[in-house]
Amino acid sequence: MFNRTVEPQYREMRRNVLTQISAGKLTEDSELSKVLDSLELVELTMEVEESGVEPAVEIKTVRDFLWLCRAMDLQRHRKSDQSLD
Repeated sequence: MFNRTVEPQYREMRRNVLTQISAGKLTEDSELSKVLDSLELVELTMEVEESGVEPAVEIKTVRDFLWLCRAMDLQRHRKSDQSLD
């Protein structure tokens, strides 16, 4: 009945990480396990699997996480472009 898109959880995680970086609480070299709790890591893993993105390296740092978010954004954009064709 309603046609609304639910924002992926990783985008909220990314906003929180970027806010902490801006506040000087984190750096891109910080370990991701110190930033996200276990539930968030599980949610991230599920969203990565659903997106079809296959990271070439293990996601260990905030920098890796930010790269992964960009890759998932690109994949979502590609899928939405394909659905418009």
